Amino acid sequence: MRSHWGLRASVMVSFAAGGLLLSVVLAAGAYFVVRHYLVDQRERTATRQAFADASFVRDGLLTSGAQVSDVLGNAAPPADTDILVHRYGRWFSSSLRADAHNVPDTVRDSVRGGSAAVLWGRSERGPTIVVGVPLGAVDAEVYEISRPSELSSTLSTLGAVLAGFALVTTLGGALLGRAAARRVVAPLDDVARAATQISVGDLSTRLPPTDDPDLAAIVGSFNAMVEALDERIARDARFAADISHELRSPLTTLVTSVDLLQRRRDELPQRSRQALDLIATELERFQRSLEDLLELGRLDAGVALRSLSDVDLRELVRYALESGHRDVPLQLPDGPLVVQVDKQQLSRALVNLFDNADLHAGGLTAVRAEAVGDHAVVTVDDEGPGVPESERERIFERFVRAGSRGSRRGTGLGLSIVAETVQSLGGNVGCIDRPGGGARFVVRLPLARIATSADAERTRVQA
Repeated sequence: MRSHWGLRASVMVSFAAGGLLLSVVLAAGAYFVVRHYLVDQRERTATRQAFADASFVRDGLLTSGAQVSDVLGNAAPPADTDILVHRYGRWFSSSLRADAHNVPDTVRDSVRGGSAAVLWGRSERGPTIVVGVPLGAVDAEVYEISRPSELSSTLSTLGAVLAGFALVTTLGGALLGRAAARRVVAPLDDVARAATQISVGDLSTRLPPTDDPDLAAIVGSFNAMVEALDERIARDARFAADISHELRSPLTTLVTSVDLLQRRRDELPQRSRQALDLIATELERFQRSLEDLLELGRLDAGVALRSLSDVDLRELVRYALESGHRDVPLQLPDGPLVVQVDKQQLSRALVNLFDNADLHAGGLTAVRAEAVGDHAVVTVDDEGPGVPESERERIFERFVRAGSRGSRRGTGLGLSIVAETVQSLGGNVGCIDRPGGGARFVVRLPLARIATSADAERTRVQA
């Protein structure tokens, strides 16, 4: 399953997991080695003590008239150690804590066979070491039961220390991974910042040179790509300018000639007037198409929005409506709606949006501008049949026509110019249903932050 973590988190988690794995392996190894050593030492100590106590019991029983209970009473076993003696079918104990039930059968069988035996066991009070020693000289068996409580405490302390070591190592690995991730991702952050600046039109941005051989190729390739992109945009800009000049000159001549013929149309025969009207209509459509294509070319080349300035959106909306002599309800807020835009380009986009309502949707019915959060929102309503939900994204594509009415046919480029212009300004445009029928186009643009006098005063005081 593919991880959804970021690169920093992945590197940090990888280092932490590596540190945890390494610390667990080392801690487990150290624990088992130390445990084996301590257990072996404790077993050796218990065995030596058992043989010493057995020797004491044997010497005591060799004394004429000595009783087993008297001998055990004189014995001084270590704390948490009990001595059991089996002689003539009877059991004798140095304390009330132990009896014959505490001696495993395997140890008893070995001792009865004449061999000493050692066995680890467990009782209600914890682990035990049972050592059995045969005493053939006095026809007795000695069993010593030790409870290595200090060993359990030592092993518990050792486990806690090693667990703490594993935790510290894991945290150290995570911190090391964080530092390594920061160092690894730092060049990517530089690339991201440079790409962001380039995306907003600053083609002079370059990555600084580096001495790192692993990054030198990436830096060089990125800077070469930006230079190639800058050259490509410059060529496209020159091409758009050349096309604009070469096509507009003959088009202007044609428009002037048709206007001249229109002034003298009464002198022309009926069929000639019809042909002249057809030429005028198609020439107007061709002129609109040419302007739209050139505008899209400038947008594609990234040269259309060069002079951004703070503009009151209310004035642009009024201007776009007045340019088409449209008399529709207009709702504007009392305060300014300041946006940072290219005034000419956004005005053209708004005119295209209003023209779209006239050409494709039965006419414009209402326009509203308002501030919503940190965005300025322009709402354009029409009285057409609306736009099907499946077509609401497609209508912003180039050369898509839907619902053209009357003798004026659209170029199929108006809404695409609106969409690309608004997107280049950091906004968006969409289409929804209008309450009561028809379509509603919504344009959202980020509001520009204007330094107020209060801001300036706070800045002066802080300084």
